[in-house]
Amino acid sequence: MDYNYREPSNEENAITLAQIMQYVKRVAQKWWLIAICAVVCAAVGFTVAKVTYEPHYSTTIRVAIDNKSENTVAQGQSSSDISAGIQLARNYRDIMTGSDTLMRLTAKDCGYDITGSEVKRMISSSLADERSIIEITFTTNNPELTYAIATSYVNNYPTVTESAYKSTSANLYDEPQMPTRPNADNSKVTYTLFGFIFGAAIVVLAICMSIFIKDTLKSADDISSKLHSRLIGQIAHVKKADKSAKKLLISDRRMDFMFVESLKIIRTKLESSSRRHGYKTFVFSSSYENEGKTTVATNTALALAKNGKSVLLIDADLRKPAVYSTLGVSASNELGLAGVISGEKTLSESIKYFEKFNLFLLITSQAVADSAELLASDSMEEIIEAVKNEFDYVIIDTPPAGVLADASIIAQYADACVMVVRHDFAPSRRIRKTIEDIESTGIEVIGCIFNNSESNTADGLAKRRRRRGYGYGYGYGYGYGYGYGPSNSKSDSKSRSEKSNDED
Repeated sequence: MDYNYREPSNEENAITLAQIMQYVKRVAQKWWLIAICAVVCAAVGFTVAKVTYEPHYSTTIRVAIDNKSENTVAQGQSSSDISAGIQLARNYRDIMTGSDTLMRLTAKDCGYDITGSEVKRMISSSLADERSIIEITFTTNNPELTYAIATSYVNNYPTVTESAYKSTSANLYDEPQMPTRPNADNSKVTYTLFGFIFGAAIVVLAICMSIFIKDTLKSADDISSKLHSRLIGQIAHVKKADKSAKKLLISDRRMDFMFVESLKIIRTKLESSSRRHGYKTFVFSSSYENEGKTTVATNTALALAKNGKSVLLIDADLRKPAVYSTLGVSASNELGLAGVISGEKTLSESIKYFEKFNLFLLITSQAVADSAELLASDSMEEIIEAVKNEFDYVIIDTPPAGVLADASIIAQYADACVMVVRHDFAPSRRIRKTIEDIESTGIEVIGCIFNNSESNTADGLAKRRRRRGYGYGYGYGYGYGYGYGPSNSKSDSKSRSEKSNDED
């Protein structure tokens, strides 16, 4: 299989259905937050409407526009006559609701201290049922003021309209009436509904924006579309059903079938890369801690060993060694890689064979503070060359390359690097930067393993297996708070040895 870099295609750059579903899933998971915010905003809207409510009173008059020059009593009207009448009514409406002169006269004669511009804001108009009838509505917060303005308007509008249109007449159909009750209040419903929609929308937008800004990898397709890298394998999330199970190892016969098969696929691709390019030493790293690199590296070594290969697994995470706890073996008296580099132990003394796993290990449980300086020594290159000649495969577990320089230092002596990328964990820009840093050492990053995946395919397979009677047996134990620090105290080593697979 060719793992050379390639430019992403247009299809890969496009938003996939899986990515859209991830947004939908995340929004659905936060339904309670959306509901709470929507209800709170609806309550705020209702309160605002209630506090700011002011009753308004309206009265309406109707005016019919007639053309004096036409005799329409004895004869029926044609469609053109009706259209002309409607147009005339529209022209009349502009005069009756927009004339500053009419507004000033109405304000002067209504008996209240108001201006013509204020009167104009109190008036609205419309054409009634597509006929040449104008409906004019007067609305204020005082019923007496409403009636006074309407009455004054009725007394003054003929003076203005007759001077503008001498051949037509505006006949009053409905006299203004004194309002007896306030207008119907729809503001509470409107404000409440608006608040509910606004509250829900703002939370949904915030969730989507957080996903977009976070820019993590939501599906295996993101490996190619966002990282422009190759997908070596995809390991699905496995729920822990057996509380007594502490390890996630393919050597356990009770291990979940899908987990085992995922590691076999990864093994096959590494073997293919080895045949094509002669690669034997593989560095496993990640951008952040807790992405599962130690678990993946350990199980990849076990998968290769189960295939009859001679495999050496090196724990090069000298700041926080965890291979021993992942395998569940004792390493209290082992100096590991640090002991060999410093010359305290020979390579042959430090490499141990564990028949249980058919695996050779170079491990320790003792943390080293100056790991970068130790790994940068000439002895490190000699060790890698020596083990490369002795074993079919050498798997090297390193610290997160995005956190410490250790992985990049070791990478320059190895053949290839494999990045472990956890689902929805590290930002894609940080992963790309980490890959670039490793490749700057001259080593090839042959691809990424998408870990802890929650793909639909994995869920579907799991459901089908459960229906057939095969349930999940183990789960990921990636812990949080896995920090790197310059510590080699016995208390730190003891606390780490008590942890199982709760670290990466």
